[in-house]
Amino acid sequence: MSALSNIRNGLTSSGSSIIVGIIIFGLVATFGGFLGEGSVLSNNSILTINGKSISQGEFAIEFGRIEEQLSQGDQDLSNDVIESIVKESIVLKELYSQSAVKVGLNMDDKKLNSLIRNDPSFYNDDSFDIDLFRGFLSRLGMTPDSFKEYVKSRYLAVDLQTILSKDINFSNDYIRQFIEANNQTRDITFAKVLLTEEAMKENITEEEVSQYYENNKFLYISPLKISYKLLSVNQDLFNDLVSVTEEEIEEEKEAFLNNFVSQKRISHIEITYDDSNREEKLELAQNILLNLKNDSLNFETAVSEYSADLSTKNNKGDLGFTDGSIFPDEFENEIKKLELNQISKVIDLSTSFHILKIIEKTDSSFSREDIIERITFVKTSEKLDDVLNYLDENIFITDIETLAKEFNLTYENITDEFEDQFFIKFDNLDFDEIEEGSLLGPLESDEAYNIVQIDEITDQGFKSLDQVNKEIEKELKTMKASKKIKSLVENLKNKLINDDTDFTKYSEIKRNNFLLPPQISQKLFSFEIKENEIFSLILDDGDAYVVKLDKINENKGVISSEDLGQGKDYLTTVYKDIIRESFINELRKSSSIK
Repeated sequence: MSALSNIRNGLTSSGSSIIVGIIIFGLVATFGGFLGEGSVLSNNSILTINGKSISQGEFAIEFGRIEEQLSQGDQDLSNDVIESIVKESIVLKELYSQSAVKVGLNMDDKKLNSLIRNDPSFYNDDSFDIDLFRGFLSRLGMTPDSFKEYVKSRYLAVDLQTILSKDINFSNDYIRQFIEANNQTRDITFAKVLLTEEAMKENITEEEVSQYYENNKFLYISPLKISYKLLSVNQDLFNDLVSVTEEEIEEEKEAFLNNFVSQKRISHIEITYDDSNREEKLELAQNILLNLKNDSLNFETAVSEYSADLSTKNNKGDLGFTDGSIFPDEFENEIKKLELNQISKVIDLSTSFHILKIIEKTDSSFSREDIIERITFVKTSEKLDDVLNYLDENIFITDIETLAKEFNLTYENITDEFEDQFFIKFDNLDFDEIEEGSLLGPLESDEAYNIVQIDEITDQGFKSLDQVNKEIEKELKTMKASKKIKSLVENLKNKLINDDTDFTKYSEIKRNNFLLPPQISQKLFSFEIKENEIFSLILDDGDAYVVKLDKINENKGVISSEDLGQGKDYLTTVYKDIIRESFINELRKSSSIK
C-alpha cells in the first residue's frame, strides 16, 4: 500500500493508524524543511472548526508530519494535494479532540508539561534546552500556552479514537451478568488517601523551589500584554451633546404631516381561470364574496380553501403594505375606497379574480416624544458621521487626545491587557497590524466604532520567582506526596487484611451511587471482583482508594427474553456514541468548518 493510501486510510480507519504520528515527537527534524531557513509563521488563522481557529503553526506541524510520511513512498504529489490531505487530517483530529472534551476526557497540566519536557526534540546534551524550545515556538508563531493546548488536543483525540476503535458486541451471557450485577448491592470497607492532604505534610526548601524554577522556566511565561487608549463612538455617545428646540419640533411635526402617506396592509384571495372556465370561476368568486359579506365564511378560511396563490396561502393571504403605488391600478383604485377590515368587490386581472381585505392601516398619530426622538436620532447620526469623516479627511492624526478634544469626547486608558483578550475584543485586527504608537480604526463592532491607539507592547517573558513561588511550592509538595501514594496504599492494604476497625464501612451500595468516584464503583461492580477481595485504585487527580468487598447482596429474579432485549437496547444506547462510523458522520453534520 502506498504512503498516500496509508494516510488516507489512517484518517478514517477504526484501527490505530490514526494514532501513529499524531503526537509529534522529533518535531524539529520533521518541520525543518517545511519552514525553511529563518522562516517565521504568524498566529493567523487559516482554518476554523466549530469556532476554534487553527493557526499557521499547527498547520505547519501537520504538513511536516504528512509530508515526511509521503516522502517514504514513490508518489510525487503537489503541495495542493498534500495541503488537502493535511486539512482533512486536522479537521478530523480537532473534531475528535472537541468531542473528547464534551464527553469528559481531560489531561492535567502536570502530565502535559511532563510530555513536553520529555520530548527529545528539545534536548541538548541530555537536558531540556529552553532556548531550543523557544526558538522552535518562535518559528511556528506559537506561544507556550498555544503549543500546550495543541499537544493536549492531539492527545485527547488519541484517547477518544482509542475508545471508538473498540469492538462492541454484547452476548446474552454478558447482558445477563450486567442485569444481575445492576440489581446487586455491595457492602464494603474502605479508606481513601487524599493527595492534597498528603501534600500539606511535605516540607519544601527555598533551594528546591529555586532549582525547580530554573529548570522549568518555560512553564511560567508571562503572556504578551498591550496597553492602549480606546475611544468608542456611537450615536448614543452624543445624546447628551445635542439639544432639540421648540422650533425644530414644530418644523418636524409640520414636515411629517405634509409628507405622511397612509399605508394599508392587504390580504387577498386569488381564483385563477382560463377561457374555458372563466364564467365558472367568476361565479365561484362571487359566491365566496357573498359568504364573506354575510359572515358565513371567514376570510382566512377562504384563503386556505380557495386561494391559488401558493406564496401567500399559508400566510393568511398577506401581500404586505402599499402606499398607493405598489400594486396594479385595478388593486390600488379599489384599495383607496376601503377602510380597515373592509372587503373589496371581485377584481378581474385578465387571468385571475381577486378579493382584497384591508388587515392593517397606519395613521398619522405621533407623540411629542416621538418627534424629539426622531430629531435626536438625526442629530446624533450627523455627529457620528462628523467624527468618521474627520478621520477619513485627516489621515495624519496620530493620537486619540486630539480627536477626543476636537469632539469633546472621553477615551479610556487600558493597561496591560493580555494579547488573547485584546484580539478577542478586536477580532478584525491581526498581530502584524499593531505597533507602538499606531492609531487603528475606526474598527466597526456591533455596539460602536472603535479607535485604538497602541501605547506599549510588553513582550512575553518569564515570570519572576517571587510571582510563582507559592505555585511552585505547591507543585513540589504535590510531586513529593504523589511519589508516596503507592506505599501508603500498600500499607493500608496490609492493615485492612489484619484489622478493619479504623476503616469506613458502607452497606448496600448501589451501582449508581454518589458516595464513591465513578472509577471505584465501576471496579467494585465489575464481574471479576469477588467477596473478601481487596483492590486499590489511584485516580487521575492523585487520590487513592483501598477497598474490600465484604458482601455481594444478590437480588436475583427470573431474567426473561424481554429483559435481555431491554438490556441489550440499554447497552447499545449507552455506547451508541462510540460506534465509530455513525460518530464521525454525526460530527460532520453538526460541525462548522470554514
